[in-house]
Amino acid sequence: MKSEPLMEHLKILIVDDEINIRKMLTVCLEMEEYRVSSVSNFQDAVDECQRRIYDLAFIDLRLGAEDGLDLIPRFIQHSPWTRIVVITAYASVETAVEAMRRGASDYVPKPFTPTQIIISTRRVLELRFLERKVKELQESLGANDPSLLLSTASPAMKQALDVAKQAAPSEASILLRGESGTGKTQLARAIHSWSGRARQAFATVSCPSLSAELLESELFGHVKGAFTGAIKDQPGKIGTCEGGTLFLDEVGDLPSSIQPKLLRFIQDHEYERVGDPRTRQADVRILALYHGLGNLPEPKLVHKFL
Repeated sequence: MKSEPLMEHLKILIVDDEINIRKMLTVCLEMEEYRVSSVSNFQDAVDECQRRIYDLAFIDLRLGAEDGLDLIPRFIQHSPWTRIVVITAYASVETAVEAMRRGASDYVPKPFTPTQIIISTRRVLELRFLERKVKELQESLGANDPSLLLSTASPAMKQALDVAKQAAPSEASILLRGESGTGKTQLARAIHSWSGRARQAFATVSCPSLSAELLESELFGHVKGAFTGAIKDQPGKIGTCEGGTLFLDEVGDLPSSIQPKLLRFIQDHEYERVGDPRTRQADVRILALYHGLGNLPEPKLVHKFL
C-alpha cells in the first residue's frame, strides 16, 4: 500500500547495465503502480532524461566504462525536480558523500531487497512532494482556498460549479469563459484542487504580458544560447508542471505563431524547447481562460477546448 502523497502517475527511470537488476526493480516498482522505464547505458539515460521528465531515477554507480555519478547533474539540469537514488555494488563512504554532493537524494548498496527499494522510493518521493508543495505555497502565499471563494446563491453558478466538479477528475483540457471579475481564475484553481493532480504543481502563464518570443520560452522552455540572455537551460512551465496543471490566462491573446505548438502539445503531449530540436513529452493538463470579448486570431485553438 503506497503512502498517501505518492500517486500512480509518478514516473521512475532505472539506469543499470545488469538486466536482472532492471527487471527486478521494474517488477517491484510496477507493483506499487508507478510508471517505470529502464535503460542499460549512459547515453541512453542522457537521451531519456532529455526526452521526458522523471520524478525519480535509480542510477547504477558503474555503467560499463562510464561513471553513473556523472549522470546526476545531467538529470538535475534538465529537471530540477527529479530525485536521484544511487545504487551500487561498490559502496563506500567516499562515493556516498560524492553522490550526495552532486545532488543524489539517497544511496542504496547492492544487494538490496524489494522492501529496501520501496522504502527508499517512498522516502525520496515524499520529500519531492513536500518540496514542490512548499514552492507552490510560496508562490500563492496570501491566496485563499479557491473553494471557499466559490460559494454562490445563483442557480446558474451552482450548475456551473457542479459541471466543473464533474469535469475536474477527467484529463480533459478545459476552457473557462465569462466576463472579467466572475471568478474564472479561482475556478481554475478549484478544478485543479478537485482533480487527481491536486498534489502536483499548478502554474499560471499570463498570455498578454509577454512578447511572442518570451512567451514561447515561458511555456516550452529554452536551452542555453538559444537567444541573447539565455545563459542556462530552462525547462519552461510545461516542464516544471509535470504531472500537474498549467493555467493559460487570457489564451485569446496567445500569438498566432505559438498556437500550433500549443495545439500539438494538447493533442500529443509533445513539444520542443526553444533552440533544441529534440522532441520531449510531458504529462500536463491544460486549463485556459478566455474573457469572451473579441475573437481569437485562430478559432481552432478555442475549439480544441470545447
